[in-house]
Amino acid sequence: DGVIARMDQNRFVISCSSSHVESVSGMLEAWRQDGNDPDRIFIHDTTQHWSTITIAGPKAREIVATLDLGIDVSAEAFAHMTHHGGVFGGVTMRVARVSFTGDTSFEISIPSTQATALWDAAMDAGTPLGAGPIGIEALSVLRAEKGYIMVGKDTDGETMPHDLGFTVPRLKKTAAFIGDRGLHTPVANAPDRKQLVGLRVADGQVKLPVGAHLVEQRDGQKRSTGFVTSSYDSPTLGHPIALALVERGQARLGEDVMVWHNDDIRTAMISPATFFDPEGERLNA
Repeated sequence: DGVIARMDQNRFVISCSSSHVESVSGMLEAWRQDGNDPDRIFIHDTTQHWSTITIAGPKAREIVATLDLGIDVSAEAFAHMTHHGGVFGGVTMRVARVSFTGDTSFEISIPSTQATALWDAAMDAGTPLGAGPIGIEALSVLRAEKGYIMVGKDTDGETMPHDLGFTVPRLKKTAAFIGDRGLHTPVANAPDRKQLVGLRVADGQVKLPVGAHLVEQRDGQKRSTGFVTSSYDSPTLGHPIALALVERGQARLGEDVMVWHNDDIRTAMISPATFFDPEGERLNA
């Protein structure tokens, strides 16, 4: 759940969200000491030294340009999923063009002592353009409209990358990499794996409950084939949306299914997980 940036030939920065730092750091340290030369690989937790402010939306590029970071933020010079170093207030910082909203987005990481000054400058630049802070609920709706997952919410302990559509490492990467063995086990190749999909409900219906099960009748009994992981009212689309992990989900697009929760049965249609801007054009707005 995060982004890895290669800063130079032998230096990487891993952003894994604050709540996952301890577990990720522990796994990296175990990997460092088990099968590698610990005198050549070093893991440093610098979480407390840095703060990150994300500026996202159609006017994000205009706001970041106003901050005078010494970076060309045009789409041509600063592509999505790249990073650049810059300076703010005489302090070296870094900017990554990654997005969890589906819009143009810049994650600006700066030493924590300068975070308040950067925040104030961003607010001063954004206020005339109608920009303002957003909370986790707004972020959650935006990312769900795009089909972006929250690890631990839209995944469980059995979810693998190819269940979410990330198939390239498993199918095409021939060199060894961490975790490769697990991607080719009989379980990983099972035909009935739960896969990430979207769920659409009829116009006028309320949103589906999180945790509700998709069920089928078998021998007179209800059998779960998956469950709702995220569910929101989408102001952008004007109707409820939901994400779910469903058996053979990608092969069942367009299929109507029963959704069961507390003896209440609803009907939904399995759809692609990306409800809004499937072409990704807003990433370069």
